[in-house]
Amino acid sequence: MLSRILFKAGRPVSSCVRVAARMSSSTPSTLQVVDKNYPARVQDWENFKMPGAPYEGMGPLPPVPDFDENLVRHYVIPEYWFDFLYPRTGATGMYTLMAGFSAMLVSKEFFVYTPDAWYAATLLLTVAGLNKVAGKDIRNLFDNMRTDELKALDQVKSDQMEHIKQTVDEIKLEQWRSGSTEMINDALKNNLAMMLETEYLNRQATVVEAVKRKLDYQVEVQKVDSQLAHGHMVKWIEEKVMNTITPASQKTTLAACIAQLNAMPAK
Repeated sequence: MLSRILFKAGRPVSSCVRVAARMSSSTPSTLQVVDKNYPARVQDWENFKMPGAPYEGMGPLPPVPDFDENLVRHYVIPEYWFDFLYPRTGATGMYTLMAGFSAMLVSKEFFVYTPDAWYAATLLLTVAGLNKVAGKDIRNLFDNMRTDELKALDQVKSDQMEHIKQTVDEIKLEQWRSGSTEMINDALKNNLAMMLETEYLNRQATVVEAVKRKLDYQVEVQKVDSQLAHGHMVKWIEEKVMNTITPASQKTTLAACIAQLNAMPAK
């Protein structure tokens, strides 16, 4: 009857059942985090490969195993103590041992009743009650806070890695630009050589044009001199011819012309 009362909360009575529950609860599967809100390195910490790790095998530590109520009893007493005493004293052996040990401490005055002892007992009962009522919510609260902290750290890490990647890309771009500087300098040299050659040809054309204009000027001057000399000669000849022609010679010449015309046979 006492065993039923003590294990009314659903504790396993059989030692074999308790051992099986403890072994099943201590399997590696309890170490795996099933919460999808955890980062990838926590969900699969065994296979996660840290990018840029300085040495092989570096990675996150295994997560802290979840609290298993089957491993302890009354939050502080290990379950294997009950398993050890069960074959010898039964299901109530641990409680009997604790009661006898407490009675011995009180009888031998190793433990003296004081108001502080009652205060401590009251505090323990209060904490146990709070844990019973809101323990799971408090654990979930701290677990969510830890998860949020991990997410924030991962976000900071991702931002820093992205910034570092951008810096590396900019450095590579600058290296590529510095490598193409020689080609750009060769192109600038070729352009400068072409500009110098073009300027040289333009100045040669300017000189040729200036010399041509001077030669054309000399040719025009000679043409003008020749025209003036020719006109002056023609004018002088006309004046001489007109001076040699008299009215008598004009009549004689006119008569001779008329005679030649008359002598010409009519067609």
